[in-house]
Amino acid sequence: MKFLYKLESKYGKYAIKNLSLWIVVVFALSYVFAFLLPDVYMTLIFSPYKIFVEHEFWRIFTWIFTMPGEFDMFTLVMLFFYYSIGTSIEMSIGTFMYNLYIFGGMLFTTVGITVTSAICYFMVNDVSGYISFMGGEIAGFYLTYFMTISIFLGFALVHSDSFVMLYFLIPVKTTWLAFADVIWLMYYFVQLDNIICRVAIVASVLNAAVFYYISKRYSSRRRPMSAYIKRKSGDRNRSRERERTGKATVEKITIPEGVTRHKCAICGRTEKDDDMLEFRFCSKCKGNYEYCSEHLFTHEHVK
Repeated sequence: MKFLYKLESKYGKYAIKNLSLWIVVVFALSYVFAFLLPDVYMTLIFSPYKIFVEHEFWRIFTWIFTMPGEFDMFTLVMLFFYYSIGTSIEMSIGTFMYNLYIFGGMLFTTVGITVTSAICYFMVNDVSGYISFMGGEIAGFYLTYFMTISIFLGFALVHSDSFVMLYFLIPVKTTWLAFADVIWLMYYFVQLDNIICRVAIVASVLNAAVFYYISKRYSSRRRPMSAYIKRKSGDRNRSRERERTGKATVEKITIPEGVTRHKCAICGRTEKDDDMLEFRFCSKCKGNYEYCSEHLFTHEHVK
């Protein structure tokens, strides 16, 4: 994992903080576009036919800004849920690792569906056959839905002992829901005739598997920066301990009655005669001669 350590030390400052909020904002805007500007929204959806036949190559990237599912009464709950679990993941593994997980999943999906679509395009010469084989002109309609599944799987890996209130009433262990999602994805993979969505399912599960492998060997508690912080914290603790020990030592030293700390070599006054007096040693006198503030600059130097 040294590569990730170096990657974080070099590019960690560019990681997007509170990335879950931006994901939820993008999902919310996708619903707005779908209802208010449906023609514009349809140009964002991943479509192998539109990309390789009509050369609308921007669709390779704009599928990220599409809806994760139909709009219904649970959509707002879904958005809040994914914001909360995404924030929880970021707090557990760090901003850099969470960014790497989300953008890594997007990269897996984008590369997978684009390469698959290109291979199928060159294998099937007939355009109508290509449309039929890929599942229609608009093949990747809800690709972002599988990205949300990947986020939940990541949450289940990080917080395997936590519980989710199903329908706000039934507490269900996160691990059980993750297993249920994996089983459902397997069933969905078999039943689907859409090869693009099949590839998206594989990419989402693969991203979670890679994240699980990395998280077992890389965590915020084992980073070099954390070791530096621990070392600095230890230094501060030792300094405080020395200060406490020094103060305790000073407090233990008691001055006998009648003995003074300072005495002027000219007038013989001490700190007990006047609390406002200040005493200094003269650097020009040979020997340890101490003078009060009144005679420090007026005395004759001892040669």
